[in-house]
Amino acid sequence: MNKHNHSDLSSGDGCTQITSVGSSYTARPNISVWFETGTNTPINPSLTPNVFELAQNYPNPFNPVTKINFQVPKQELVTLRVYDMLGREVALLVNEVKSPGYYTVDFNASNFASGIYTYRMTAGSFDKTMRMVIIK
Repeated sequence: MNKHNHSDLSSGDGCTQITSVGSSYTARPNISVWFETGTNTPINPSLTPNVFELAQNYPNPFNPVTKINFQVPKQELVTLRVYDMLGREVALLVNEVKSPGYYTVDFNASNFASGIYTYRMTAGSFDKTMRMVIIK
């Protein structure tokens, strides 16, 4: 969702007015701010990545919630699973066909013990595993 719009000055030094309802004028640089609207949603659907990627979760270590970002360059069945250190699957975060785009998933580990876990994304021939740490 584009939360705030500004009308540009011809000089490029800021804005002439804030177009959001109820706002008073303040000189600001030219910006567009994107807000995530929930878990497992595209971050910015107007951009298309070139490659599959799974990013390091943030924050890490965490308690109890962390974010996992990933990107999909073409429509593909994507799975994102969490495993304990014995290799047992403890959570299935994503298991669906995704359109091209950038995504984020919230992982709530409030019911998990402290320790090291891995998360693995598979999509077509893409397969990547990352490590995360829960501290309580």
